[in-house]
Amino acid sequence: GFRGIEFGNWVNGAERQKAINDAFDGLMDLSDVLGISPKAISLNGELGIGFGSRGVGGKGAASAHYEAGKVVINLTKKHGKGSLGHEWWHALDNYFSRMRGEKGGFISDRPNQYTVKGPDGGYVMDDRVRKEMLDAFKGVVTAINKSELPARSKNLDAARSKVYWSTPLELTARSFENFLINKLGE
Repeated sequence: GFRGIEFGNWVNGAERQKAINDAFDGLMDLSDVLGISPKAISLNGELGIGFGSRGVGGKGAASAHYEAGKVVINLTKKHGKGSLGHEWWHALDNYFSRMRGEKGGFISDRPNQYTVKGPDGGYVMDDRVRKEMLDAFKGVVTAINKSELPARSKNLDAARSKVYWSTPLELTARSFENFLINKLGE
């Protein structure tokens, strides 16, 4: 149910088939762990996936990334394996933000935003995303903020020129990634 699949020019035919097979297996595992339909994994057919097609190589390059503006996950040819769950979380996080009318945003940045400006300029309840879903995201962010993860992440950020590891976006994705590892280990 994915919107599309893209391959980089230097991913040969055999590698393409293996990448699709491995991603399919990983996505089916994700579906099982979350208890949702495999079709739902594609976020209503809005999500695309690329294999070695959208990244920039070199020293310190990311193993994978999610592009909110294009709604696509990219897994690099050499190091993308193992990143699918993490990047899928980013896609899910962005999906609910887009449902709220925010372009390029992530719901984990503002999970307790339950209202929007109404036609009269006052605030009204925003029913584009169910309150239960917002509460779930808020619960995840709250639990992470009560853990030691933010402090450890700030230590990692101390060696960087700008904050990355300690943002709600990365904290939630890394937590989801660890959740998947634990569930799959069971």
